[in-house]
Amino acid sequence: SERHRVPRRVPQHARARKMSASQPKKTSNAGVIVVAVVSSALTAAVGLLAKPFVRTQTADAPPLVTASPKTKSRKSIVRKLYREVWNNVDLSSAEKSAEKYVSEDHVLIDPSNPNPVPGTEAYMESVRGNREALPDYVITIDDLIEEGSKVVAQLSFKASLNEREARWTGTCVMEFEEKEIVRTWINTDAMSALIQLGLMTDLVNDGNVKLRPVTQALMGRSEAHPETVLTGKDWLQYFEEVHESWERNSTADSENAAALKHDSNTGLDVVV
Repeated sequence: SERHRVPRRVPQHARARKMSASQPKKTSNAGVIVVAVVSSALTAAVGLLAKPFVRTQTADAPPLVTASPKTKSRKSIVRKLYREVWNNVDLSSAEKSAEKYVSEDHVLIDPSNPNPVPGTEAYMESVRGNREALPDYVITIDDLIEEGSKVVAQLSFKASLNEREARWTGTCVMEFEEKEIVRTWINTDAMSALIQLGLMTDLVNDGNVKLRPVTQALMGRSEAHPETVLTGKDWLQYFEEVHESWERNSTADSENAAALKHDSNTGLDVVV
């Protein structure tokens, strides 16, 4: 007789492996997402490399410094002011230009003037006064500095009177509201101009001897006023030449002093 066969029991983990092997494998959604992200990033990187580099402003990056349109405009106005108003021999034309650049509320801040008058007309009175007294009066802008609503002009002046020529310097600070000048501070070496034009004597070495230290302190010099005054780049060039000459003389003096410390007859060093 045939023996009754008992089916062999398959372990559960073996059955699981068999079922897993018989079923098609499923792709993980997470893996698809990761691959897509990496592919997208690489594509973007290649695209950036293919494009020209353009610097962009970020929160951590230093600010991009660009010239303000107002800065350019204000400096341009100051240049036009001196060219079209102060250096213009046609006073009618100068007045029209002044009305464009100088506010009706303009004030010239000058502590030595006891009765300051505001307005464009008062500004033009100064222009007319200078032009009528010194017909060949010329102002040169040596430098312009802008800070906030103010523009500072470093100036050189030139004029002649009775065959005598004068050159002097000055500084002017102009405060703006929009594109109009509302306040002006002006400082010029008027005393130097008066001396050069023969309208006053040089007080540095004249007058009361006891008061000369005061005069020299206020004038900033103890030597007589130079016959020829240089301004702007001419003065800077003169200073460089003087400085180089001083250095040459200083070197020569040092060499001469070193030679004096040695006795050429005995060959011995001299103790000074």
